[in-house]
Amino acid sequence: MNFSHTFAGGFRVLTCAGLLLALSPGCKRAPMPAAKPPAPVTKPVVAIATATVSTDAFKSAFEDLLPPKGRDPFFPDSHRREPAPAPIVVAAARKAAVASDLLLKGIVGSANHRLAVVNNQILEKGETAPVRVAGGVVKVKCLEIGDSFALVMVEGETRMQRLEMDKK
Repeated sequence: MNFSHTFAGGFRVLTCAGLLLALSPGCKRAPMPAAKPPAPVTKPVVAIATATVSTDAFKSAFEDLLPPKGRDPFFPDSHRREPAPAPIVVAAARKAAVASDLLLKGIVGSANHRLAVVNNQILEKGETAPVRVAGGVVKVKCLEIGDSFALVMVEGETRMQRLEMDKK
């Protein structure tokens, strides 16, 4: 009597009757044969040869020469390794010249709220702003604005400057 079914995939499934018959106490499995003890494993003796290799023979040495003798091997046309030019020192005379570089170009707004245009920078009373001059940028604080003048103070200087409108 066949208690299993074979399906199209090639696998076999026991039916319920076959499963009950296989698990019944009357069925006994065949005893397993006794296992043989494993044979002792012997390790072969291997002689290890040690070689002394000098690592000095494999070290790379690069010369770090500055241009024009040396150059970057990966970017030969690069100028980044050239020495930097000496910094330009601003003399104290240049700071005095900043005062003459400030020009009052106009006064805008109402009588209650005036704005001064100093070197194309708009300032109101009490405001500090960077103003571009010929030698760079300086911070200027506007102290007072009149009908045709503005009192300003340049950062780093101790005295006020009165800037007048040009009358043409």
